Formats: sequence, C-alpha cells, structure tokens
Amino acid sequence: MNNNHEDQELSPLNSEILDQLVAQITSVAALDFTKKITNIKGDGSALDTIALGLNMLCEELEDSVVSRDKLEEKNAELERVISKMNQFQYALNSSSIVVTTDLKGNITYLNDKFCEISKYSRDELLGQTYNVVDSGHHSIDSWKEMWQTIGRGEIWSNEVKERAKDGSYYWVNMTIVPFLDLDQKPYQYMVVSRDITAIKELDQRILNSIILAQEKDRELFAEDLHEGVAQSLAALMLQIGIIELKIKELADADLKKSVASIKSYIQESIESTRSMATELMPRTMMKYGIEPSLKLFVTRLQQHLGGEVEFVCSINNPKQIEKDIEITVYRTVVAILNTMYKTEPAKMSIDMKSERKFTTLLEITYEKKSKAVSLLNFEEQIKRIQLQGGFMSVSNNYLDKVLVTIEFATLGSFKP
Repeated sequence: MNNNHEDQELSPLNSEILDQLVAQITSVAALDFTKKITNIKGDGSALDTIALGLNMLCEELEDSVVSRDKLEEKNAELERVISKMNQFQYALNSSSIVVTTDLKGNITYLNDKFCEISKYSRDELLGQTYNVVDSGHHSIDSWKEMWQTIGRGEIWSNEVKERAKDGSYYWVNMTIVPFLDLDQKPYQYMVVSRDITAIKELDQRILNSIILAQEKDRELFAEDLHEGVAQSLAALMLQIGIIELKIKELADADLKKSVASIKSYIQESIESTRSMATELMPRTMMKYGIEPSLKLFVTRLQQHLGGEVEFVCSINNPKQIEKDIEITVYRTVVAILNTMYKTEPAKMSIDMKSERKFTTLLEITYEKKSKAVSLLNFEEQIKRIQLQGGFMSVSNNYLDKVLVTIEFATLGSFKP
C-alpha cells in the first residue's frame, strides 16, 4: 500500500517531466536545441537523470550549431574573397605580363602573356633567370640600382627594353614588387609588365620626324651662314685689303690703326660664322661620320676658348652606326662640352668606341676638389638619347670630376 501511495505522489511530476521530455525530443528531431526541461529536482531519480542529461546534450548541440553557422559564414566569406582574387588574377593575366621569381631572379611562375611576347615556351622559361630576355640595352649600373631597391623591400618601376627568343626587341613598362616575410625581408619578387612597344615606336617616329626637320633647318641656316654671311664678310675683307694697300704710304697712323682693327674684327666674324655653321651642320659628318666632325669641333673650341680637350676615338666600322644615332650623339656631346666649358674645368676628355656597343665617355676634371660642380641638368639630352634607343647617365660621385656615359646597344640593332 505504501508503494502505491508514493507512486501516486510522484505521478504529477513524472507526468510533467515526461511531457517535457517528449517535447524536447521532438525539438531535437527538428534540429531545434533551444528547449530545456524545467522543474528538475535533482533527486537522482531515473527521469530526473535523463532530463538533466538531455538538457546538457541540447546545450552542447546548440553550441555546435552556432559554431557551424559561424563556420559556414566564414566559408562563404572565404569563397567571396577567392572569387574576387580569381577575377583580379584573370584581369591581371589578360592585360599584363606577370612573372614571379625567387631572390636570385629565377622564374618560378609566369603567365601566357610572357610566353606570347618573349616567344619562349613555358618549359624554356621556368627555372631560368629573368636575364633570358635581357637585351643588353641597359647599363650594369641601372640593374645594380634595381637590385638595391627591391633588396630593401621597395617597389621598383621603369621602362625596360627586352629581347625575344627570335632576336626581336620589345619595350615594357615594368614594376617589380617584393613580397616580404614577418621580418620585412623579401622572399620572392613579382614582376608585372605592360607592353609599350607600339608607344615607343610611335615616339621614335615622331622624334625622327622632329630631328629630321630640325636638321634640315640647321642645314639651310648653316648654308646661309657659310655661303651668305661668311662669303659677304670674305668679300668685305678683300675690300679692306685694298684700302689697306692704298693707305700704306700715308702717314696717318690713326687711320691705319682703325683699318687694322676693322680687318681684325671682320676676320674674327668670319671665323665665328664658319664655326657656327660647322656646329649647326658639319658637312664632314654627312660624308665621313662623327669622328672627323667632333675632331673639327674640338679644334675650333680650343682655338676660341682655350683649355685642354682630349679626344680618343676607336670606331671599328663607322658605316654600322646609323646616321640618326651619329647626329644625336654629336649634338649631345657638343651641348655637354659647351655647358661644361662654363664651369672652368682643368681638362675634358672624350673616349668614343664601338665594340659590342657604341659608347661615348666624357670625363670633366677639376684642379681642386672644391671645384667639382653639382650635377648639371642634361634632361633634354638624356631624353633624346633614350628616344633613339640609347642610355645616358651623368654622375658627379667623384670629388674632382664629372662623368657622362652615352651607350647604344649592339651595332645595327639600335631601333626599338
């Protein structure tokens, strides 16, 4: 009887917990883990223990669902990022030449654009250094500056002339981006380039047209000076000579002195006019090339301004050098010499040679270290040399001298 009485007292609680258990299990089946059983006494009874355990299970499952939702959200975000990166990579590969290299410049990745413009296959390029497309156009110093820049983890950008497998040349606007590790040290480089060959060729054609027009104007003006003014002055000199003979027996010393002064002035004018005509368009260049033209200019320069100018030339085959290149180098050297004469150097030297490259080195030396001038502005000449496919640098890193270097690539391959 007593046991039946105890069952009757527990039955309301049992009924309530059972109802909650049924509701909770139904929710769990529907993947809803938020329902919890209440009114648990914790008396250790079977239903009480089951209810407590089911509550704990629902809490764990609820936490798992939250974590899964967050994970799915993260995955969705990652997929969006990957999609954007793929779109960016597609746009980059479609418009640019993309290469990655290790710290030594060995190619570790390249896109189809690089194969297309260089005319090498992917297998021929992978593992090779980027020097495989080096045209030899740029100086060693310019590449040293590039390596120093990216070695510091800085971005480097410039226009670069490269050579394809078939020997043809092309120009790119190149940017090298270092990838840095946690210590901010480069561990690889990405080279992103844009083909600008068509732009360079257009610049070249425009420049050649301008140069041709300028040289024609110079030639006509020089002709007028030489055949017009100089000849007129020469005729005037003859008249002065006649006057000089007629007054030879006169005792008027002042008159003789005036005639002599006029004669001297006319002679100087003739020499200046001829020198100006020669500088404008040296006839020797059109027929014999740059060497005799510069020799003549240097001789006239020394006659009028004094100073020491040394000119050494060892051009193996002048006919290999295009006339536009000769004229450009001549104009540049003349401009430099005329400018540097104003700084009163102790000596100026010109060393011109043609081996694998057509190179001109100008060295301007000063007697005292304090006399070395600051870096002069030759931007116009540098631009003209570059547009002809050459390289020009001006350096005053030395305490007592200024060095100017002009280089053109392999003979017979000057144009872009």
